[in-house]
Amino acid sequence: MKFQSRFTFPILLTLAMACVSTLCSSGRCLTGACLTVPLPSAMAAAFQQGPGRGAAAAPRDPELEKQSTKSLEVAWYYFKKKPNKSDPAAMDRLNKSVEGRLNEILDIHPDFSKMDEVCFLLGEVYARSKQPDKAVEFFGKVVKDFPDSRFNKDAKKHLDELNASQGNKKSQ
Repeated sequence: MKFQSRFTFPILLTLAMACVSTLCSSGRCLTGACLTVPLPSAMAAAFQQGPGRGAAAAPRDPELEKQSTKSLEVAWYYFKKKPNKSDPAAMDRLNKSVEGRLNEILDIHPDFSKMDEVCFLLGEVYARSKQPDKAVEFFGKVVKDFPDSRFNKDAKKHLDELNASQGNKKSQ
């Protein structure tokens, strides 16, 4: 028998195995020969993914996630806020408030789902406040620990700029 479609045979095989499984579970199989056929449920269990095989990662505390997300939103607000030009220390105060919020997230919730964003923003704050060593540390963390992050490309760019500027300062 020649099958016209490459999908026909797997479908027929699945139907046949389902029938055998039904016979076995209903007690109509007299010879026991059907028990040697791999049952669909056993085959599915071998390739199963998701909740049946256990959690992919440790579950996160929803209350901590909510609190950390709010702190991150506030940190972004203060990071983007323009300081008053008549107050020369305004930028330092803004940087300190952003740094405080982000360090709070690092301390309280190290498994935060947006940790890549936290590290990137900390790198930005340290770069803006003329602390290149700390900025390199956090941009490097984004590049190393979060390769699929949307901030990875920008973090690499900032790392290259910081490394180039530190190389220029060391040679002078």
